[in-house]
Amino acid sequence: MRGLSLPMAFGLLLSLSSCFREDVPVVLPPPGGLQYLQVPQGPDYSRQYYVDLETADTLGMPVSVWDLCFEAQPDGWHVWINGANQARVAQTTATSLAAITDTAGLVWKMDAPSWNPDSTAIGAWPTHNFFYVLDRGPAFADSIRFYKFQLTGLSAMGYLLTLAALKDTLPINVVVQKLIDRQYMYFAFNKSAPFPFQEPPTDNWDLLFTRYRHIFTDQQPPLPYVVTGVLINPQVAVAVDSTMDFDSITYATVQQLEFTSRRNVIGYAWKYYDFSAQAFVVRPYINYIIRDTKGIYWKLRFIDFYNSNGQKGYPTFAYQQL
Repeated sequence: MRGLSLPMAFGLLLSLSSCFREDVPVVLPPPGGLQYLQVPQGPDYSRQYYVDLETADTLGMPVSVWDLCFEAQPDGWHVWINGANQARVAQTTATSLAAITDTAGLVWKMDAPSWNPDSTAIGAWPTHNFFYVLDRGPAFADSIRFYKFQLTGLSAMGYLLTLAALKDTLPINVVVQKLIDRQYMYFAFNKSAPFPFQEPPTDNWDLLFTRYRHIFTDQQPPLPYVVTGVLINPQVAVAVDSTMDFDSITYATVQQLEFTSRRNVIGYAWKYYDFSAQAFVVRPYINYIIRDTKGIYWKLRFIDFYNSNGQKGYPTFAYQQL
């Protein structure tokens, strides 16, 4: 873990300058033809993919390789945990990292499935000095499963994170640098790859096919469960409709629909498991109207969850620019 230390880096971040793009008018292109795309998450759903509807470009990586997700905008400060790994986090009453040596008595929290910034497990950390313990999830060996950390610095250019393995007494400091053309930055408590990947620039993706944790509040007690579905770029807006025929949907017919940027608005419910057939079945009558980061409208519906070999984990959808 000592290889993660980046001395003086946070100070350098504070001296960097940033630039912002000016808003420009959007000229909508003419409607396009119907297109199809299959996303190869795999039968174990181990891959996540960013999808850009305009170019049909995709970028994939393992879904489990990150632990913390940071807002990347200059004024951003929210931090999320990886629900796909069944991660949990707990605030402690400790006054130092060295004082934390076990997980006894901790109260674990999870993020909201919507990724609502007001409903994160870590909470409003800039207003206090809490020390946290992260449970990375049951797939990790005990020796690398639990970490303690404190978020100790924030600027328009990055975050400063102080951390140690649960049993360690010597903390290290890590800088998570913001990139203003991204929505999120990712960090892993992993010596070999503390920054496991960079997501595409904000304007270069619309949908993220991934595993994430949903909390079924209709169960008592509420049931956290890892599902496979779609999260949207927070700069994208989506309307959901099941009344119109997909082929008849036009730019004019979607203008009265209600759009939201809730990240799990598409979610996982476009499919369900048919126990009699022992297979997943998609709901092709659900239409998703997507307004992308450039103001272009798309209609989309799912048509399959299996590939030509009958393997699950290959969601296929039809989509068309309006």
